[in-house]
Amino acid sequence: RPIAFMLGSMTYFLGLDAGGTRTECALAQDDTILARASGGTIKITRTSTEDAEKNLEELLRDISRQSGVALNSIACTCVGLSGYSVSWVADWVRQALGARLSGDILLAGDEEIALDAAFSGGPGVLVVAGTGSNLIGRNSGGRLIHVGGWGPTLADEGAGSWIGKQAVRAIFDALDRDATTLLLEKVLQAWVLPNIGSLIDRTNQVPEPDFSELTPIVVECAQLGDAYAAQVLERGGQFLGMYAALAVQRVRKLEGAGVAPCEVAFTGSILRQIAPVREAMFAAIRHE
Repeated sequence: RPIAFMLGSMTYFLGLDAGGTRTECALAQDDTILARASGGTIKITRTSTEDAEKNLEELLRDISRQSGVALNSIACTCVGLSGYSVSWVADWVRQALGARLSGDILLAGDEEIALDAAFSGGPGVLVVAGTGSNLIGRNSGGRLIHVGGWGPTLADEGAGSWIGKQAVRAIFDALDRDATTLLLEKVLQAWVLPNIGSLIDRTNQVPEPDFSELTPIVVECAQLGDAYAAQVLERGGQFLGMYAALAVQRVRKLEGAGVAPCEVAFTGSILRQIAPVREAMFAAIRHE
């Protein structure tokens, strides 16, 4: 545990939840929250280092102004960040924060801080599905297990990036079958592309486009009755439910015989906002 930096009798702690789109921040005196702020992403896998630096500066300035606490008075900062196990990502976060505030800097996975928020240190399984997806479980002894979360190229089933990619694949599947889908017209409009050839070029460019920005289009098409779009959302939820059931089984194995299955919590923009994904996940968990 960090050694507290004391300013008189007051100890200040800063927490950041660094998402792919937004960064949420809270500053506390001991266990009393003094201020909250939000800003743009500081994930350098999602934006340029210049924009990440700018977003971090604005966020810290806002939280300091609201709370009246100087950044050199902070005892410890904890950052929840997906991909923090990548050394150059972690190094940038430590450097950027260390140059702007005092105290220790702790890095944790975004799913780990959410697990604590859901279960207050107790056992449980958390499903995270936003821009990416990940599952984490913990037994009553504090041992952690991970399922999924292998990144947008290998996995991230049910997440925004996966939904967008699957939607584009569905477009080409429909073409191969001489079928129609609303997704083609909607995706071309969203990316301001003139034809299917330009869509092929766009999806194969390096670096790849932000497929997660297509998620609202998939939801819209599903609501309009498009079977291809609806199937993408349902399959995403089914994957998440299957992985949640696997995580529950692994936590139960750690607990030993005679222990009831742990609870499952969920978070992330996809599961909060897209009912078909959420309901398909629930159904898959119950089935498993």
